[in-house]
Amino acid sequence: MASKKKGKRAKGAPASAEGTQKEKEPKRSKAAKVSSEELKGLRAPVEEAKAKLDGIREEAKALAEKAHVMVAEAKGTYMEALVPYREVCRQADHPCEFEGGRSTNVSEKVTFLVEKLEKGLRVTVKGKPDTEELIPMAAVKESIGKAAYAYTEAHLGPREEIGNKGGSLSNRLRAALAGK
Repeated sequence: MASKKKGKRAKGAPASAEGTQKEKEPKRSKAAKVSSEELKGLRAPVEEAKAKLDGIREEAKALAEKAHVMVAEAKGTYMEALVPYREVCRQADHPCEFEGGRSTNVSEKVTFLVEKLEKGLRVTVKGKPDTEELIPMAAVKESIGKAAYAYTEAHLGPREEIGNKGGSLSNRLRAALAGK
């Protein structure tokens, strides 16, 4: 007996409705008749499951918040213990093997004091009076960024080591020129 492949008719077989037309599904009545008792019986487990899901979501949210608070408290305790140790290491010129707070690749924080004068802008790194310099107004008007980076390179070090301190200074210089 020759085997038939689905969707193809056998050689020489007459074309018929079989396999060429889609079989029609039985029509459903427009409104399936379900009793209110059956509906209530099916609805109750859905409501129960939804309530359980909502409760678990709330519980998970509360646990996440509690975990966040616990981590924040532990970080605070860690930093309280780390700061004195790090200071002693720094004084002993010993590398500190623990991380936290400012990252090790970040240079020390500096604040620039800028004062506008007739001849130019007087710039000083706060706490370091030997860094005071008068940047001529012509240099500032030519390029605020170049003047700022020239100052930071001369008084703080190369950009690769100190980061974007020149950018911070250029913002201070702009604010001083605007009179803020």
